[in-house]
Amino acid sequence: MKAKFDRTFEYGRKMAKSCVLFAVVLCVLGLFMPQGTYLQVILIAATLAMLAATVVVMYKFCRCPYCGKRIMLGVLRVKSCPRCRRSLTTGKKMK
Repeated sequence: MKAKFDRTFEYGRKMAKSCVLFAVVLCVLGLFMPQGTYLQVILIAATLAMLAATVVVMYKFCRCPYCGKRIMLGVLRVKSCPRCRRSLTTGKKMK
């Protein structure tokens, strides 16, 4: 039996991955800017904003579609829910 918000977890996982990658790009760009310039400060602030957006996306969308537990840590690599032990892709019980 599939839960009605089954696609929400995958959407959250993809959005979290995109936010982290964008934050890394902004951080690297900020490191290559001359020290103390306004552009560097803007890029650092944008990096912090993207990291905050990642946490918000993970809090809102990354929950198990079967038991509802939030999965915050390891959301990009987790295969099964830590609480109900169901596979997040198939819904079958894992051992």
